[in-house]
Amino acid sequence: MDPILNLVLFIILVGIILVTGFIRMGFRTITVKGKLRNAVISPWDLHEFLNLKPGRPKSNEYYRFSEESVRSHAHRFVGRFDGAILHWKEVPILDLIVENKFPVSYLPEKAKKEDFFQAGLYALALSESGVSCSDTKLVVIYCLQDVAKRCVFGNDPKKCWDCGEGSIFSQQFDQREITKYLKRIDEVWYKKRRPKASPSETKCRPCPYSKNGKCNYSAV
Repeated sequence: MDPILNLVLFIILVGIILVTGFIRMGFRTITVKGKLRNAVISPWDLHEFLNLKPGRPKSNEYYRFSEESVRSHAHRFVGRFDGAILHWKEVPILDLIVENKFPVSYLPEKAKKEDFFQAGLYALALSESGVSCSDTKLVVIYCLQDVAKRCVFGNDPKKCWDCGEGSIFSQQFDQREITKYLKRIDEVWYKKRRPKASPSETKCRPCPYSKNGKCNYSAV
């Protein structure tokens, strides 16, 4: 057989395999920004959505939820997330948990661990409600307060995920890691273990127990 014809047939075969793979992966190939952009505002509140029968929402349709409360009975906390993207298959699936932060003067070069931890707590609470969080991404969006005010009160408010003036960071939700840190906090909060100081500029500056950016408990 002609070598050129063999090459053409091989390229076609590879193309068919790739297309089939992308079809099977479906929406999983969509980026974080893509999911934020393509999600529709949910016609249900979170409680109603989680109790829907499988197949009632459109298959693989992403739904956006804002300012919904979640509760963890196992870890004894209540919170209210800024945003979440979910869809339904056999069970409700959490795609993204979004945490918005509004610093005053500068955008961080990387997301703060405590901000990802806060977003992770919301995902942890949802996992207790029967939501699948195996592929959940934690998303932290930073936007300067002045920029956010112009957006909110302006005539043409921008979407955070399409605005070039903010910073978006994401990481995979790791339930074991979140639970480990939560356990350390619970030892201080519930079991009265004295905290161990680890002073640094980034920690001391917002700490209500610091003075002039210095830890008052560094000798503990």
